[in-house]
Amino acid sequence: MRQIVGLLLFGWRYRLKVTGLDNIPINGPVLLLGNHISWIDFALIQWATPRTIRFVVHDDYYRMPILNWILKGVGAVSIRPENSRNAMQNIINLLNEDCVVVIFPEGHISTSGELSDLKRGFEKILVECQDNVAVVPFAINDMWGSFFSKAPKLIKKKKIFSLRRSVNVNIGEALTSETNRNEVKASIGKLLY
Repeated sequence: MRQIVGLLLFGWRYRLKVTGLDNIPINGPVLLLGNHISWIDFALIQWATPRTIRFVVHDDYYRMPILNWILKGVGAVSIRPENSRNAMQNIINLLNEDCVVVIFPEGHISTSGELSDLKRGFEKILVECQDNVAVVPFAINDMWGSFFSKAPKLIKKKKIFSLRRSVNVNIGEALTSETNRNEVKASIGKLLY
């Protein structure tokens, strides 16, 4: 159902190509970790993935009146970095219930188009989860310079307008739950182009 919603909302503007979809287990707990390049990354990764995804969203966005009802509707988990313990426990519970959870471990939308250093929160979550969590890296390509990115206006103007913009979502091979942020960053980096 959520894939259909993504298609209806964004299919007229974006042509989505997904590679590596078979790297996401059909069932069991999955922690998807990827780059954060635009305001609609959550919608793109859900559109690309057949399993229902729960997203971790900064509390400032979660509280925005327009976004709040959408984020509640998709089961997003609100997190405030200075008081994240409750949100982290919610994420651990979701993973222990075999859910798919997406975290953008950079902690912010890119302002340069480059992958930033990753925050440590997902490592703390994995320590407290059951051992069978599949940690799956992904990369969203071709959104830098789009209307929904934080690219400077000059870069947005340089992008050639097309009626349907191609967006590629590359999903990498699963890592073990003992992985660390350097390994995850390297894995995401290999999926970017």
